[in-house]
Amino acid sequence: MRELGPRSPSSCLSYAVAIMVAAWCVTVRAAPEVAVVLSEESPAHREVAETIRAELGRGAGTPATVKIVLASAFDSLPRGDLQAVVAVGAKAARAAADEKRLPVLNTLVPRRTFERIAAEKGRTGDPRRFSAIFLDQPPTRQLELIRLALPDATRVALLLGAESEPLYAALQAAAIERRLRTSAQKAGTEGELYPALQQLLGEADVLLALPDPVVFNSSTIPNILLTTYRYHLPMIGLSAAYVRAGAVLALYSTPAQIGSQAADMLRGALATGQLPPPQHPRQFTISTNPHVARSLGLAIEDAAALEQKLRQAEAQ
Repeated sequence: MRELGPRSPSSCLSYAVAIMVAAWCVTVRAAPEVAVVLSEESPAHREVAETIRAELGRGAGTPATVKIVLASAFDSLPRGDLQAVVAVGAKAARAAADEKRLPVLNTLVPRRTFERIAAEKGRTGDPRRFSAIFLDQPPTRQLELIRLALPDATRVALLLGAESEPLYAALQAAAIERRLRTSAQKAGTEGELYPALQQLLGEADVLLALPDPVVFNSSTIPNILLTTYRYHLPMIGLSAAYVRAGAVLALYSTPAQIGSQAADMLRGALATGQLPPPQHPRQFTISTNPHVARSLGLAIEDAAALEQKLRQAEAQ
């Protein structure tokens, strides 16, 4: 048998490099891609997208590549290596609902809007592939805030439209658990809004705003706040804008908080192809308007103290 002679240094080096290249090709994978679809180019929608991009770009594992597009351009977006889609707002949710190959996470949509889109698009039986972080807060959190911030308020007024009416049963149950009473009036149109509001305010201690585009929108909110102020009735709003406009309190989740939760849900989806089921926001923010509170004769704690108490209540 012929004895093999020693390899030359150059051949050994070439052999070692070949092994390293082969190992690198096996272990290195292309970065996962996520499409974030915006309903509109607004600061809030952009903040959700940029938070997702930042969160998925750091941490263990291969950073994800995030592509941000408007809903109008989503159909023409090359699918290529896409592994998940995030829809921001209702228009984007409608556009993304037709994408059934990939997991789709919806954000900045009220629960009722998401459920309606899911039903219309045939996605109600697909919660692990068509999921959501709702825009609205859980009823238990809303009623617990009233109990903590306004301990003398026992009668909660609810102005309901078609979108918010299905939420009433859960709100009523949460109120009963906290020894609060609810009274509700329905306003199917803007014309029915103020008669319903005036009927409510005479038998309530606080008005809780709910996500409903007919009842609470940019054209109705100023008059609702003015009416409640005349009745010396505090209102709890849905965003910091409500507080700036005259609401005593607001309970909401910021776009950054929603984006952070979305990124957390996406990490699992990129690994398994499955999303957690639809859920309310985990993080929240409280804003207060001490000036309006004083003018109504109310003494409320500052926002930071209320946030801490509310988190402690939820942790129990």
